[in-house]
Amino acid sequence: MFKLLVIFLFLLSSCGYPDIDTVPDFKDVNITDKEAIDLCKINNSDNDQITKCLDNK
Repeated sequence: MFKLLVIFLFLLSSCGYPDIDTVPDFKDVNITDKEAIDLCKINNSDNDQITKCLDNK
């Protein structure tokens, strides 16, 4: 009985979270040059890749 109660409470609480479809689309977000540089550094570890990434921005 306790297990059923725990499962029921878990399902009840998980229904309160927003659906994945409500996440906004971030395609039209304008980022600053500093943010673009940080993004290139995070996504690329090689200096040549960072340079190519910065040239494309």
